[in-house]
Amino acid sequence: MEKIECTSCKQEISPVETYVKFECPECEEILYRCQKCRTFGHLYQCKCGFKGP
Repeated sequence: MEKIECTSCKQEISPVETYVKFECPECEEILYRCQKCRTFGHLYQCKCGFKGP
């Protein structure tokens, strides 16, 4: 099973945890965000340099 890492906090996301998976609007890289980072609006940065809330 592939390990999923939150793009914002870099913590591993367990399979039972709530998270969101989406494509970067700039390069279509798959990004993951844990519930905590989404709730608190922590910033994330894609490998291409795109930043989002």
